[in-house]
This record gives sequence, structure tokens and C-alpha cells, in this order.
Amino acid sequence: MGLIIDNEDICEKFKGLLEEKYFIDKSNIINDFNKLIEDESFKYVCITKPRRFGKTSIAAMLVTYYSKSIDSKEIFDKLKVSKGKSSDNKEKKNEIKQYKEFQGKYHTLYLDLSSNVFSFETLDSFISSINSKLKTDIEELFPNSKVLKDYDDDIVLNLKKLYKKTNKKFILVIDEWDYIITNKKFTDKERYNYINFLKYLIKDRSYLAFVYMTGITTITKEISQSTLNCFSEYTMLNDNQYYEYFGFTEDEVNELCEKNKNLSFENLKSWYNGYKSYNGEKIFNTWSVIQALNLNIIENYWSQTGSFNELKKMINYDIVGVKEDILELINGNEIKVQLENYEVEVIRNESEDNEHVKEILYSKMVTFGYLTYYNEKISIPNKELKEEFIKALNDKESDMQYFYNMIKNSDEMLEVTLHKNVKRMCEILDISPMEKIIPGDKLDHENLKRFIDYSYFNARTKYNIEEESPCGHGRSDIIFLYGEIIIIELKVNSTAKEAIKHIHRKKYYNGLKEKGYYGNILLIGINYDQKKVKYSCVIEEYNNNMKLLSTTKSEAERKRSNELEINGENKRLKSSSKRDSKFLEIIKNSNFGFLYDSLKIFHVLKEVFSFPSINFKIISPRTLMIIHFVDVNDFSRPPSSLANSPIHGRTIKSRNDICNFRWIICEPQRSQANPSLLVTLAFKKSSNSVVLGLVESGE
Repeated sequence: MGLIIDNEDICEKFKGLLEEKYFIDKSNIINDFNKLIEDESFKYVCITKPRRFGKTSIAAMLVTYYSKSIDSKEIFDKLKVSKGKSSDNKEKKNEIKQYKEFQGKYHTLYLDLSSNVFSFETLDSFISSINSKLKTDIEELFPNSKVLKDYDDDIVLNLKKLYKKTNKKFILVIDEWDYIITNKKFTDKERYNYINFLKYLIKDRSYLAFVYMTGITTITKEISQSTLNCFSEYTMLNDNQYYEYFGFTEDEVNELCEKNKNLSFENLKSWYNGYKSYNGEKIFNTWSVIQALNLNIIENYWSQTGSFNELKKMINYDIVGVKEDILELINGNEIKVQLENYEVEVIRNESEDNEHVKEILYSKMVTFGYLTYYNEKISIPNKELKEEFIKALNDKESDMQYFYNMIKNSDEMLEVTLHKNVKRMCEILDISPMEKIIPGDKLDHENLKRFIDYSYFNARTKYNIEEESPCGHGRSDIIFLYGEIIIIELKVNSTAKEAIKHIHRKKYYNGLKEKGYYGNILLIGINYDQKKVKYSCVIEEYNNNMKLLSTTKSEAERKRSNELEINGENKRLKSSSKRDSKFLEIIKNSNFGFLYDSLKIFHVLKEVFSFPSINFKIISPRTLMIIHFVDVNDFSRPPSSLANSPIHGRTIKSRNDICNFRWIICEPQRSQANPSLLVTLAFKKSSNSVVLGLVESGE
């Protein structure tokens, strides 16, 4: 075994794969390739797939199987290839015969054309290094060969002479064929010469019995017409022959889940499935599935395969319609487009004026694995890739960042909606001004609806969402269906109350029981006032018999209510006993010193939440004081100092515990500022405030 001939390292790689717990047998591709051996019309195969789809694993398997210097019989006799794959008995017998005939019959040439490329200044020096390795291998395998006596600087001449002397053909396996081109290594002229070198090495060479070439980028039309047109090429757009060998099929992932026992097929499916073959069969990303199974954690592993900056660049190409399409794709929609006739590398020679430039860009995104293509439609394959698209929106120099901000805030938007906190809803909507979200567009109902779609983006993971679907006596803007039902009606330059009235007039809530939804119903009216550049929201909550349970106040009503509450507080404070006033004064004037001393938990809350302002309310003199910490929305880290505090027999472990408990009662503490007082802390999350209660009792 050598560096290029019957490569030892790549063989060891395959042996390592066989030992892995989650190995999937893809060896039947050898049965397919054996039928092409020495067939001059079909012996050149180029298969291009995205990163981490098992291309190199297949290359390692081919080298291990075909190489004369590698004893692989024991390995492959245990794999599928040894048993044939055809359902026709006669054909299966022929496959088994070919399996035995071609195993270990050839010397293989393995070239990883990305390996150590950046250590070379010129293309010639890189090719020369390959030739030098070949010479080393010949010295090892054919020490008495006359080829060594007049070894040439031309690698092709050396291979020709070696074939002539031995009368043994080679199987050539090329990995990362496109690396030098896509990474723009060497000069433009050298990259052009590199393609000519591949042609010189491969095309019409009698010393080659079969060629398997793989990479990410497809061979261009321009190249294929003039140089490498000998290849049968199988890409993400047109692979109807070998698709099942790259990536995992659903049956294979089910098999892996049986071995794992911890992760469910459905969870793996939502995160890593979604690439579609020519016939619509779903394919999983192999790298992400194996990582999740090994670590027993389902998360985004795509970012480990390369930077998402390339995706960000694609999105920000100033091509008419692309950004709008990307937002539609992120929103879970498919886009109809014709891609068959556009090869990725052509984009280098296309200008924005080319009528097909958008299609060329989408071809590139399919080729790199960011999109999948089936039935003349592109879509984002799965949750893992959708996260990458969302991250790519976060570009300060792009107007797309506003959509990123909306998606980022969409969890909170849903939470405050369910808590009927219309004030905070409006604040979130105001974060991304409409005139920046939709530059140059007329602000109409349709654009407002698109804006609201992204404001509730993450609700799609929980709810069935219907938009413009027929219900009642019309078509509702947006309906969220799950346990509770949310019906949203939008208005521009009207009022939120008018939006609610519209829902009642059209009776969008009719027929929900018949669909199997029996939860409470939230009617939400949202209005955007262009003149005031301001949102208003109203929410009404009903049970499933449309009995009103609650309604939010209008802005004017809230202001009036707040004024009455403040006036009432002032009166109560003035009438409080001297002891209560003194108690309040201790709190105010101590700069939290009292709380630091007697209740260290308060210091933790203040430190964690960084409250900008504090309001004091005496709800019931001499017994309860409530402190509102305002603008508490960023639970930036868990209150670690609370971890060991007894709270009704429970321990706070995360920030979510604060949100989920209604009231949390801590053990009584004696005030060091006023030893005659025992103070018990109680707190809860209420809308966008943390409400803290001090229940004090004197001895």
C-alpha cells in the first residue's frame, strides 16, 4: 500500500467506519460500478453532493475493495455487495460473479485534490508533488521497474509506461475535484490549466479501467463541452441513479434509531431530513445524524461543516427578487423555479442583467445543500438549515437584519400575547420600523401581514397556522390552532377595536369545534397607524362557547386606570402609620442595604435582571409590600445564588422556574436593619414585571 497507489490511509479510514456503532452499509454501489468497468462509454462517473454526505466514505470503500495490495475479502464478504442487489435471479448471479472477479483486481490511484494544497505556491509545484508521491509508490510496489530509470516529470507519461510494462489498468478515485476552483487557489490561468490537467490525466486513457470523481461543485457546461465531457454526471439536481448511497434514507435512519434507543426518528426527521431525490424520496444529512446519535443531542451540526458566511453572501447578492424569495422559504413555503439547465460555475460569468441569474444562484444553493429541489420547486430541507438561513439574516449592513430581529423576538411575542400583554406586544412590533422592513413598498394590508408573520415566526413549531383560509363568513388573516385558538385580524390606519369587530362580523371562530379545537379563543386586533408610526392592539378572550372571559383595555383606558391607581396609592401612603412609613423609608434610603443584609436573594435578582427603575406600592399597610421591577424581559442568566434556597421544598434550577411558578415563597429572614421584624420574600413573574412581595410580621 502506498501514498497514491492503493492508498493506505484511505483504506484505514474505511476500516474505521466499519467499527462505528452507527455504520450503514452502502456497498451495493460497488455492484453498480462493477457493471461499468472498462466500458468506454460509461466508465467515467462524477457524483457531486454537499458537504458531509458520505462522498469520501464511498471513495474509501472503493479503494479498499478494488486495490490489489489490500486483502479485503473478509471485509466485503460480510457486506451487501457480496450478495448482489438485483431482484432478478439471473442478474443477481452476475453481480455476485462480478463481485468476486473485480475484488482486489486493480491497483487504485487515490487523489485528494484538496490535501495540503495551500502549502504550494503554484499549480505546477502541486502537480509535481503528486508525481513525486507516485514515484515513491512505484519504488515500493515495482522496485525493479524500468519506469524508475527514466522517470519523467510528466505524471501521465509515467502512468502510460507503467501500464505498458505491467499490462494492468488502474481505477482512479478523485476526491474534492473542485476544491482548487471553488477556493480560488492559484491564478485564474492556473485554474484553467488545472481543468486541462484533469482532461490530460483522465480522458481517453487506456491505463484507466474506471474513474470515480467526486466533490461539491458540478462540472460546468462550458467545461463539459470542451474538456471533461467524458463524464456521466450525477448532481443534487438530477441524480436518478446513485442518490440512495449519499445521505441516509428514512429506512436507514429508523434502523439507526433502533440501535440508539434515546433519540426518536421523528425528532431526527424534523431536524436533518428533507433533501429530496429525483423521485421525492427523503434523504438525511449523514454527518448531522451521526453526530446527534453519538452525542444523544439533537441540535444544529451544520455550522461545524463550514461557515455560513457563504450563505450570507448568496442572500445578499443584489439580485431582484432573491431576498423576497428567501423570506418565503424561511417561512416554510416552496418556490417554483426551473433549474435543470443551469450549472453552478456559470455564475462566475453571469451578470445581474442575465435573465437567468436568479436561477443560477438557486442552483448553487441546491448544490451546496442549502436548498433542496424537487418537482420544479425549491425549499429549505429541514430545521437545521432553516436555522442557518435565519442566522444569515443577521447582517448589520443588510435590511434583512430586521427580519432576523423579528424572528429572534417571536418567542416573546407569543408569550406576551398569551398573557394578553398588549403594551409589550406593541413594543416588540415597534422594534423593527415598517419603513425599514419594507423599503419603498406601499404599506398595505398584505405587507403588514408579512410583517406579523415574522413577528410570530416561532409559533409555527407549536401551532397549526392557517392564513387567508375560509372560515365563518370570510377569510381570516391568521389563525393559530392548538390547545388555545388565536385569531388575528390586521388593519392599517384604522383601530384595533375595529379589527376585533371585523372578526365578530365575519364570525371567523365558527366551526372550530367541528375541526376538533375546544380551547379558549383569543381574538386579537392589530392596527398600524402610519401617521403616528404606532401600533395598537386589543385582545378579547372567550371560552369555546364564545362567552367573554376577559378583554384588554385601550391605551386611554389604561392611562386613566394608572392615574387612579397612583392617586389611590398616594392617599394610602399618606394615611399609613408612622411605623409603615419608617419601614418604607428604610427600604428607600438604604440603597438596598436592608435587602442585601437580610435577604441576599434580592441582591441576586437586582444583579441578574439589571432593573432600571423601581416603584413601591403598599397594597395592604403593615402586612404586604409589593415592589415592581420595571422592564424585566431579558432573563440573561439563571439566578445561581438562589440554587440552594428552599422554596416550598423545590430548588430553582433555571430562569424558566421564575416564569413558571405563580408564587414562590422563601424562608423567613430577620431584618438586620429592624430586628423586631421577620420578613418573608414572595415573588412571581407577572406580564413584563417581576412582582416581589415582602410579608412582614412583628414580634
